[in-house]
Amino acid sequence: MFEHLFSKGGLSLDRLRRFMQMAQAGSIAKAAPGDTNRQSQISRQIRELEQFFGTELTRRKGKTLSLSAAGERLALLIRQQLQDLEDFRKEQMGQAKSFVIGAGASVLEWMVVPSLPDISQLLSGATLQTEAHRSRSLADAVRDGRVDLAIIRQNAAPAGNHSALIMKMSFHLCIPRALLKRGTTERAAAKPAYWQTLPFAAGRDGGQTDTAVRAAMAEAGVDFHPCFECGSMLQVRQLVELGACAGILPSLGVHGLDQKRTLIIPFVPLKEYGRALVLHWNPRQMRRRGIEETTLRKIARQMGRQPLSKKA
Repeated sequence: MFEHLFSKGGLSLDRLRRFMQMAQAGSIAKAAPGDTNRQSQISRQIRELEQFFGTELTRRKGKTLSLSAAGERLALLIRQQLQDLEDFRKEQMGQAKSFVIGAGASVLEWMVVPSLPDISQLLSGATLQTEAHRSRSLADAVRDGRVDLAIIRQNAAPAGNHSALIMKMSFHLCIPRALLKRGTTERAAAKPAYWQTLPFAAGRDGGQTDTAVRAAMAEAGVDFHPCFECGSMLQVRQLVELGACAGILPSLGVHGLDQKRTLIIPFVPLKEYGRALVLHWNPRQMRRRGIEETTLRKIARQMGRQPLSKKA
């Protein structure tokens, strides 16, 4: 039935594994850092695979090595087959499967990690691995099988009913009460003129949220010059908790904030900006791995059940 695959040399499990390692790392050097002998071996094994399949699997532009279209397809096939074999091995040994969950760093911290025990239970005691990615790359990672489940913005999800709503996010102005002038009311603190008097922390990654916050401040007439420009919303929240500055946080980011120490009010300029987060998956991969859609939707509902911030 598969005589042609075994009629000539060049195809082996080790060659396929090395090729996939190179594809995941992005280059031969990264697949075997500091080991020139192994790099040479991987290069030779890739050439042997190219001879076996009769096509170029990689392309070089200057010093950069990238996969050809055929190479990308082969990497996907290898990943699927090895995952199937690993799942089969674990099933026969009575061991739990492993799944990779991807999301942005702040979503992992605020939403995914607190839900990991429940997600594992819904996946029959599976071992869970978390990976931080931007939404724009997560959809590709799910498509390619590098990530099993991803939490992404709804508008970043590919067309098709392969996602489940987790929650709709809103944005909040968070001001340490220690920074409020004596007698300042919540109503007064919600006015743009008051924001001008506050030190702020904001993002600096140029992402959608960072850009939206800065544009909203400008439209509200605020000369917005943050004292701290952070690499993530996690850092903005940490500075707010320290009482060092105010910040604009998504609804996920206010969970757990102590309202005795922090005034939390809706950030009206972004009232219409609220974004939906969804759990996204590859239906073909989930079928191969024995996960039903009903289970995936339960996972989405579980992640949407987050505790409220501490009340005063």
